[in-house]
Amino acid sequence: MISGIGDEGIILGLPWLRHHNPAIDWQTGEIQFQPCRRIQIKRFTGDLDTFEPEILIGAKTTASQEMAHQHHTVKREIEELVPDYLLGYKDRFEKGKAERFPPSQSYDHAIDLKPDFAPRNCKLYPLSPMEQQEQDKFLEENLRKGYIRKSKSPMASPFFFVAKKEKGALRPTQDYRELNKGTVKNAYPLPLISELLDKLKGATVFTKLDLRNGYNNVRIKDGDQWKAAFKTNRGLFEPTVMFFGLSNSPAMFQAFMNDVLSDFIDEGWCVVYMDDILIFSKNSEEHKERTKRLMQRLKDHDLFLKPEKCEFDVTEVVFLGMVIRPGYIAMDPVKLAGIADWEPPQTVKGVRAFLGFGNFYRKFIGKYAHVTRPLNDLLQKNRKFEWTTQCQIAFDLLKAKFLSEPILVMPDVDKPFVIEADASKWATGAVLRQKGADGEWHPCGYLSKSFSPAEQNYEIYDRELLAIYRALMEWRHYLMGGKFKVVILSDHKNLTYFRTAQKLNRRQARWSLFLSEFDLGLVHVPGKSISQADALSRRSNEQDEIDSDNEDVVVLPDRFFIRGINLDLKDDIVERLGPDNFHKSALEQLLHQGVPPIKSALSDWKIENDLLFFQNRVYVPNDTDLRRCIVQSIHETPGVGHPGQWNTTEQVQRDFWWPGMVKFIKNFVDGCATCQQSKINTHPTRTPIQPIQAPQNSFPFQVCTMDLITDLPECDGMDSILVVVDHSSTKGVIFTPCTKTTDATKVAEMLIQHLYKRFGLPDRIISDRDPRFAAEVFQEMGKQLSIKHSMSTAFHPQTDGETE
Repeated sequence: MISGIGDEGIILGLPWLRHHNPAIDWQTGEIQFQPCRRIQIKRFTGDLDTFEPEILIGAKTTASQEMAHQHHTVKREIEELVPDYLLGYKDRFEKGKAERFPPSQSYDHAIDLKPDFAPRNCKLYPLSPMEQQEQDKFLEENLRKGYIRKSKSPMASPFFFVAKKEKGALRPTQDYRELNKGTVKNAYPLPLISELLDKLKGATVFTKLDLRNGYNNVRIKDGDQWKAAFKTNRGLFEPTVMFFGLSNSPAMFQAFMNDVLSDFIDEGWCVVYMDDILIFSKNSEEHKERTKRLMQRLKDHDLFLKPEKCEFDVTEVVFLGMVIRPGYIAMDPVKLAGIADWEPPQTVKGVRAFLGFGNFYRKFIGKYAHVTRPLNDLLQKNRKFEWTTQCQIAFDLLKAKFLSEPILVMPDVDKPFVIEADASKWATGAVLRQKGADGEWHPCGYLSKSFSPAEQNYEIYDRELLAIYRALMEWRHYLMGGKFKVVILSDHKNLTYFRTAQKLNRRQARWSLFLSEFDLGLVHVPGKSISQADALSRRSNEQDEIDSDNEDVVVLPDRFFIRGINLDLKDDIVERLGPDNFHKSALEQLLHQGVPPIKSALSDWKIENDLLFFQNRVYVPNDTDLRRCIVQSIHETPGVGHPGQWNTTEQVQRDFWWPGMVKFIKNFVDGCATCQQSKINTHPTRTPIQPIQAPQNSFPFQVCTMDLITDLPECDGMDSILVVVDHSSTKGVIFTPCTKTTDATKVAEMLIQHLYKRFGLPDRIISDRDPRFAAEVFQEMGKQLSIKHSMSTAFHPQTDGETE
């Protein structure tokens, strides 16, 4: 065989290689001579037009030889990357076969436009030489595959390039923003990543598959291709397969994948997020069988995979940015690799980018809401960007937390959970814990959320209760209806009383109703015992305002205390307990046996400091003078000011109790001389109505009243009635039909025609303050005819009661 060797003058053949016997690395194409330096073999197609200082060993190849070499290379790569039991599906991994045009199916992507949408043209973006080269390559490749075609569409979207992470690499992009504004949105949901990860509980073997060509596996519906046309300097083109940038592409592709693998998803051993597929099992044999079933399904639907991005039969896998191990989840170290070198942001956009990265992993980070508070403050509108010391501390601390690579335990609903919850002035924090295989309590997730300005004004106990409420809302899918009681640890002692009979405000009542849906056990522990949840809610750096710790603050303590009770009153109560016969058996049992262990009426009683308590209130013995003294001391306190029966009762029963207390207090208040003297008459005598007297020996309609009835059902074009009532003698009535638009002149004419001509001129007309009656023309007519016109006062229709 004779072959060209380009501009090089020699080929080193097999005899020469045998003579020198170099070390050859066939995978990297390197040859090592001793003591020579490395020589690199370069394969090429075409003529060599440049001379390189390296020693080259090469030969020009034909197109057929190059294709054969590529096929052999791909075959070798597939056999190396794919396990033996899947080699029967090795065609599913071949890139060449994957470049077929996808078949038409029910999931062809329809682009439905809003009725008022009008096609829009766009400008042509100038390209650099490198971008021009990449554009030509993109167009030629996709025209060859059939993924695009030339178009005469009235719609044109821009085409340009954005830089990839790899230095010098460019990504072709269509700007479909205008098209997306006019597209009817598809509301098909993408799965929640947290729900997908929850399904992996108990799995020990994983296989991750990455679908080749992604969106390009779905056609655009026939007749809709023109809508996605894009403009280049080589003309107008329209895609025939689904491209990135179309607003409904994610929803349509997820629906497509869910339908293809629906039975596997329902069986609970496969999860799918867009083009990422994860198979998981509890043992190897079962896992291999499932993997073969899924590969056959992909073959049935003519779908292909990228072998270099697939992982088979592994015990640790990176999926959706998470490192998944049996029973544990961690952050992807590859994504965290650049965090150490992340420079402090200099703009709001830079802060938003950093926080966007952090929000994805916030479930791994304790104290997240508080640490990021100074950074979030920079995102407020109309605020000058200023990178302060607090911002730098928050930035460095968050980076340190990312680099510590925390690990979470996968929640198991068949095991008990413990929640640590705490709140500060700025935020709530919570940790969901569960016992691991080592018997220790490990975190399943962290929750931290800042307070709104209104929530910062809540009382201490409301903030603590809100911390519990948020934790239960976040993890309700683990906790509701579980086999075990959910233990909540809080450093706020008062919270243990919220599930008992308490006087709650509306907010507390709403939260309490939600808490009642869970089987909870609220346990008070010192703040130092729940340091992680406490840290989630505390500010880690110095601020202008000091967040006072509310650790162990008790608003309603378990021991009873009395406001304003003096020692003499206490002695009187203790002294009168002796002859008191009420619940004497309860007193004897309490004195000799203590509180019974079971819940009963007797458990409402206790003795403390020689006082008898009923439901944490001092029991007052059956002594009228003593009870009257207690009520009087509260009712007549200057700061209280002689309240009524119910307010007095509410004040007294906060601290005291005795049978018939409500009736006793009512009788006391009713007999209070000060209250009776100062009592407001809530039913005063009304001044009787004085009728307008008619003159003696009057004639009909000498004094009359009038009014307009409007907005009646229309009849013969009339919808109103002018009513004139004789107020003097006969009580006769004249009804004159008219319209609502009748003006003052028309009213005067109706009075002349129907009243003055028949009964003569009246001495007085009484009416309300209707604008037509108060009009100047109507008033002037009365003056000219010597008729006195009396109008009622505003909002007092009784003046014209007869007409009304």
